[in-house]
Amino acid sequence: MSSQHFDEGSIRKYTLSAFLGFVSVFCFLMLMMQCHGDFVQGGENEHAAVTVSEGGPEAGADTSAHEAVLENKAESVRVGLPGGIEIDALKGGIEDKLVAFLNDASTKGGKDVWFDFDNLNFKTGSAELTQESYAQVQNIAAILKAYSKLKIKIGGYTDKTGDSLTNLKLSQARADAVLEGLKKMNADEKQIVGAEGYGPQYAKAAVDAPDEERKKDRRISLGVREK
Repeated sequence: MSSQHFDEGSIRKYTLSAFLGFVSVFCFLMLMMQCHGDFVQGGENEHAAVTVSEGGPEAGADTSAHEAVLENKAESVRVGLPGGIEIDALKGGIEDKLVAFLNDASTKGGKDVWFDFDNLNFKTGSAELTQESYAQVQNIAAILKAYSKLKIKIGGYTDKTGDSLTNLKLSQARADAVLEGLKKMNADEKQIVGAEGYGPQYAKAAVDAPDEERKKDRRISLGVREK
């Protein structure tokens, strides 16, 4: 009799232990699934780390690209022109510097007053402007319209590498391309006294200098002749 009692008690204890063990495992699994679901969806901080703004880097973009977007965003400014007009530009860019110069009564134009374009690019080895470059050309056209007394000249420059005559022709073609771009943006042709390519004439970096130095000589500039 006592043996039967012991067996029944053991079975009840075993059944209860098994049931409690099953409940524990079930609760643990549910908890893990819930945590896993939160991680996949992503919390607020995780989402912010890869989404800067509309058009920003997609999920998975590297940190350097993310920082570059933040830097460009911080440098963007609205440059005010006479008549209440504003243009989008970069802080310290040609538009920003040129308008500050024009608004300064103590400055005057001349053959030695030049401003470098900083967001102007050409297709490799050609005088064809990239589509993105027209934004800055349009800004210069707007500045010309806002400052009716302003007269400018476009200058094209290359580095010292390659054939000098070829570089001279390329710099002239690129200066002409910017001039034509301004005309397409309805800039007053009377305000543009000309476009000239100087080739490597004013290049500072040596032929064998690192490209980082030589690329400073490959540029398009805007000269203020009158303001």
